[in-house]
Amino acid sequence: MAYEKLLNEIYAVVSLKYLWREYRPDFVKSESPDWINENMELGVEVSQALLPDDGQTESFIENYLGCRREELPLSAVERYGNRLHFYNDRFWAVLPDPEQHQNDLYKAKYRFDRKLEKLNTNYRHMRYNGLYLFLHPSDESDFDAVCLFEYMRERQAGTKRRFDWVFLNCGKVIYVCNYGKDQMEAIEFPKNAENFLNAEAERLRHCREWKNGDVMES
Repeated sequence: MAYEKLLNEIYAVVSLKYLWREYRPDFVKSESPDWINENMELGVEVSQALLPDDGQTESFIENYLGCRREELPLSAVERYGNRLHFYNDRFWAVLPDPEQHQNDLYKAKYRFDRKLEKLNTNYRHMRYNGLYLFLHPSDESDFDAVCLFEYMRERQAGTKRRFDWVFLNCGKVIYVCNYGKDQMEAIEFPKNAENFLNAEAERLRHCREWKNGDVMES
C-alpha cells in the first residue's frame, strides 16, 4: 500500500541528486521526516499538494494508495470514475473535482500548512529542515510560485521551527525556495530529464526492500 508513497520519496531525492547543485550524498531513509542527511545536517519530508475533497476521500487514499486497479472497491470506482489517477497501474491519487474549481495555489498552501504544523509537533529536527512538494498545476506556465514563496515565508515567520528549504516540483521545473537566503530559484528540467528521473527512481524502488536506515546510492 505504500508503493507510490515510497516511489515519490525516492524520486524526490533522485531529482535533487541530478538537478540541485547543493546536493550532497548519503540520504538515509527515515520517518518524519522521510530522509535524513547527516552530511548536510538536513531532513527532508516528501508530500503531494493534493486536497481531499472530504473525509471519505482522505480515508480512501490512506487505505488504498499503491493498490492495483482490481484491488479497489467497486463503490470507489463508481464514485470517483476518471478522477482516479494511476501510475504503473497502481492507485496514486484522486484528482480534484473539476466542478469544484479547486485552486492549485490553495492546495499547495493547504499541504504546506499541514506539514509545517507537523514539523513543529512530531518531526525529528535537524539543523536544516526541508519539504519537497509534488504540485499538480493545471497550467505550469501560469502557476504563481512567487506568491506561494511569499506565503510560506510569512506563514512560518512566527513558528518555532521552519522549513529552511522547500522544493516545489511542478512537473518540468522545480522551484527551490531557500529561506536562509530568502530567495527562490527555478530549475528547468533538461531535455529527456523527466524520463531519466522516472526510470532511475523506478530502478531504485525495486533494487531492495527499503527500510529505515537504508542509504540512497551516492
